[in-house]
Amino acid sequence: MESLLSISPWDLSAQQAQAQRLKANGTTREQLTEAARGFEDIMIRKWIETARKSSMEPKKGSLAAYQSMADDQLASLVSRQGGFGIASAMVEQMMSQIQNRESAPGDEKSSRGTPK
Repeated sequence: MESLLSISPWDLSAQQAQAQRLKANGTTREQLTEAARGFEDIMIRKWIETARKSSMEPKKGSLAAYQSMADDQLASLVSRQGGFGIASAMVEQMMSQIQNRESAPGDEKSSRGTPK
């Protein structure tokens, strides 16, 4: 499977294809990791947007549109390079919950085994 770091944040078709491959063939951890990174990407983007609002730079026109695209790129790259650690902490927490739920005695889901 192609590394997520090698996919450009601007290449939406490659991102969609990767998401479909993960959905079809990815392990539970890989799927959770991608979802958590997406969440962290959105959080980082909102933090950047909030910081931009407090600046004295122009808020309209072509410069603002370019700045918005650059902020999207920056947020995606920060997230893909490890971000602030939010995604990895979320994945570990969710994997722990899945494993605990599946190993609970008397739980009908325990017959499914451990996550991939």
